[in-house]
Amino acid sequence: MIGGGVIGLIVIGLLVFLGIRAFGGDDEPTTQPTTTEQPTGQPTGQPTGEPTGNPTTSTSGGPGQNGELGNATGQAKTATDKLQGLGFGCSDLFNTGQGAHRGCFKTDGRKGAEAIFQFQSDGTIIAVRLQAEDDDNFNNAQVAFDQLLQALGNDTFGADQVKKVQDAVKTGQRSDEVGTTWGEFQLSNQGQSVRLSGHKSGEDSLDLPDQSFDTTQAQLVTALKAKGYVCTTSCKKDVGKYGYQRVFFYASSGKGIKDIEISASGEAGDAKKALPAALGDAFGALKGGNVEAVKAYVEAHNDGKPYSAYVGGWKVEISGNSSASYTSQQVSIEYESFYA
Repeated sequence: MIGGGVIGLIVIGLLVFLGIRAFGGDDEPTTQPTTTEQPTGQPTGQPTGEPTGNPTTSTSGGPGQNGELGNATGQAKTATDKLQGLGFGCSDLFNTGQGAHRGCFKTDGRKGAEAIFQFQSDGTIIAVRLQAEDDDNFNNAQVAFDQLLQALGNDTFGADQVKKVQDAVKTGQRSDEVGTTWGEFQLSNQGQSVRLSGHKSGEDSLDLPDQSFDTTQAQLVTALKAKGYVCTTSCKKDVGKYGYQRVFFYASSGKGIKDIEISASGEAGDAKKALPAALGDAFGALKGGNVEAVKAYVEAHNDGKPYSAYVGGWKVEISGNSSASYTSQQVSIEYESFYA
């Protein structure tokens, strides 16, 4: 039998052993080994942006006077940028993966200029129509035409071929064919108007999509008569002392309207009120054919200045003239035709 003294020594020894374990720690480590911190950025050998090898397209100058202006590269973008730099407003009749039809316009009363051109998806220009006119100064018409020709032609036809056209214009007022390495041109020089059209050799111009309003001539006449218009070859309503508001239109029998002109004239105060009224009557009767887009464009450009643009598949022109006693304003909405 073990004595009490021995038991006491054993208990004291056990307590000392446990105390050493508590303060000295385990033999096994209580934390994991420290690892090297991983980098938080991308490896320096990888690109941080989009690949640069893919071709890019850019919109040339934004919307042309609220008409839609789509993408263009190459010759088409260069020509557009140069024409916009000369004060032209540019817009597209259409712009698809197969190609585009673009117009750049500048009008000012009795003078104006336009560059119409078609191009493929890579920007190659394949057909053109250039025209400048000035009813008051024949020389100014030629100067304006030469600006158009150089802006579009130097990079498209080549400067030496542009000179061939310039030389033909200098020969005087006549119609002529001008052959170049780019293609064959038809030149018409009437003095107050100079016009050039042609297409690239081996290429055909693009077909234009058909465009018309759903409203027929008979339906429009009925609607305008109900508004108090007298309709013969056009529909007309008297305004003020000697003014009038008029709606003139064209359509094949039983077909939708393809051309319409809304106008007002008379004393300035009368005409200013009459044109919005005539526009409201016409737009209220027209259906289909992107009429809402055309209406919005016309309403956004009612400051009395001239405008031309492709809008909703139409060529829209706003023009007019005024004096102290007389004002005339017109809005023309036409189906575009193009021969080159």
